[in-house]
Amino acid sequence: MSEILRTSSESNERDSTGLRFPEDPNQYSENELLSDPAKRFHVNPADFAIFSNQAEKGENWGDRAEVLPLDETMGRFVKATADCIAVLAGEDNKQKMPAADHIIYLDKSARPVSWLNNVFWDAFTDKPRPEHSYLAIDRMEWFARTDTPVDSSGYIKDADGESSHVAHFEDFLAENVSAEDIARIRALYIPGGIEEEDVEKIMSTPTGLEGKNITIVDEVGRSGSTLNIAKYLVSRAIPEAASVNGYTYWEAGMQVSPNGEHQMRSVPVWYDAASHLGRGIGDVNEAFFAERHKDYPSPKTRAQKFGAIVLGQFLDLSKEPGNRSRQLAQEIKTMRKEWDDGHIMMPMPDHYSIKKWRDRLESQGIEFMPQRPGMPAPKNAYIKVREDISHRPSVP
Repeated sequence: MSEILRTSSESNERDSTGLRFPEDPNQYSENELLSDPAKRFHVNPADFAIFSNQAEKGENWGDRAEVLPLDETMGRFVKATADCIAVLAGEDNKQKMPAADHIIYLDKSARPVSWLNNVFWDAFTDKPRPEHSYLAIDRMEWFARTDTPVDSSGYIKDADGESSHVAHFEDFLAENVSAEDIARIRALYIPGGIEEEDVEKIMSTPTGLEGKNITIVDEVGRSGSTLNIAKYLVSRAIPEAASVNGYTYWEAGMQVSPNGEHQMRSVPVWYDAASHLGRGIGDVNEAFFAERHKDYPSPKTRAQKFGAIVLGQFLDLSKEPGNRSRQLAQEIKTMRKEWDDGHIMMPMPDHYSIKKWRDRLESQGIEFMPQRPGMPAPKNAYIKVREDISHRPSVP
């Protein structure tokens, strides 16, 4: 019997007084779970106050956002994480992207992606986890920094000052990026920091990333401009890298209006354009790092002061209102435990091994079979279990 099944049956408690919540899978015997696998895939809503709020808009323009069933949300995040890890580990057979030697997560919203990847890494690959860092690169800030004519909604302005289309990387006035700004980014990757803010010296100082493959991870993409701007900046800052690649974690989906306007159907539950809270890092704040270097002078803090245009302000999470960052991190750890216990069903992955995915589900009693017209699918059919999970009510 597989380890997954042993974990479930060994913790089986048929006495309902020991249940954590009404649908707790531990109330069923292993035979009951094998005959009706959908019962296996439940997590305790009390453990996921943040993830319980994941919402998505419908496919049609104007459809309102609806909160997803929690068990559906769990599956989506596990799938997104497994796919991301497969790409970073060089185990994706689709993109053929080289394995990352160093990962750069874009702050603020991709920082929780790093938490998910770190917690789940050994669940999806045997490869060692690469070193990682964070850069706060926001497309709107860099459009402004380069005088790219973009309005507050992210649309390019035409010659008459009218908004014409969503700004793409092709609209980015890369020629206006200064040599100093490139050196500011490179300074952050010089081991030990910098002794002086000299552009030529910084650009000639090794970073340790020579000949390495760098992969930049963004949490969600609309036009792809943020990720492509980040790739451009890092490629110029570390030209000795073997490659600079990009990957978007979340499949946002799109709604298209009758006049061709696009908007995302969903973003990860922690994303909030109006607040920096809940992701473990603050906004870009050059004054913070200038003061920090003044209080703690060193080559490292000098590099941070110089490169502060792409650094989020460090936060004391013990003082964060609502304790949201720590709560999110704890829910991610609990999600890993529920995955290990076999209580989360991953939908079909895009980049993670299909064989590993199928093997796991088959060990949990799920069968893959074609749907016959006019015939209901049996309880243990993959399509039936997916349907059950997606139709569950959201957490009240």
